[in-house]
Amino acid sequence: MSIRNGSRDNIAAIHDELREAILRGDLPAGAVLSQLQLAEDFGVSRGPVREALRLLQREGLVDAELNRRARVADFSLGDLEQLYAMRILNETLAVTATVPQLTTEELEAIRRDLEEMDAAAGADLHAWETSHRRFHRQLAAHAGRRLTMLVEQLSDHAERYRRAYIAADARAWAAGSADHHRIYEAAERSDAVGAGNATAEHLARTALTVFANAAPNHDPGLVRGALRSSLVGTT
Repeated sequence: MSIRNGSRDNIAAIHDELREAILRGDLPAGAVLSQLQLAEDFGVSRGPVREALRLLQREGLVDAELNRRARVADFSLGDLEQLYAMRILNETLAVTATVPQLTTEELEAIRRDLEEMDAAAGADLHAWETSHRRFHRQLAAHAGRRLTMLVEQLSDHAERYRRAYIAADARAWAAGSADHHRIYEAAERSDAVGAGNATAEHLARTALTVFANAAPNHDPGLVRGALRSSLVGTT
């Protein structure tokens, strides 16, 4: 694990560095996370480390049971299926509600994120992920605080699986780019239903590809059901 000794006594900074180490695989699934050792590595007290681990637990990246050491959460096909079924249903609704309210300035910002994703694809995963997260969040920004927060939380929880999808399938970059362009083009012409359908199909493609690569005999019925429920005006 790559950790900078002497990091500031700052919960957010510790959280961000541990989160990235988990997503990169420097901290593998099942790895024990000792508060004492991490505090020594960061050069801080145990308090900020404990709070950072709680944040990671909320994101589904860390498992921590009472009176037991925290561990990096395992990959779970059940978790993947539930996450993406919820994302499809909720994010499609949020996009459909948001698109009619997008301003010219907001659409321009979304277009810039799309261009930045295209430029970083296959070359700089961190830069791509930053623009990708912003792209999806802006497309759900006017759905109301509670729904928008839920969409953002589910997206954060799904990042680990999203990275696995990118790493495991050589076609992921091109397929993702085509999906993102479809979503943006529908939003640009104020086609809320089209943007919602494109979002649902994009999220389902990601999840179904991960299942096809990792567990080809598993039928992700929740994902397929969520997709059917979310699509409007298709046969």
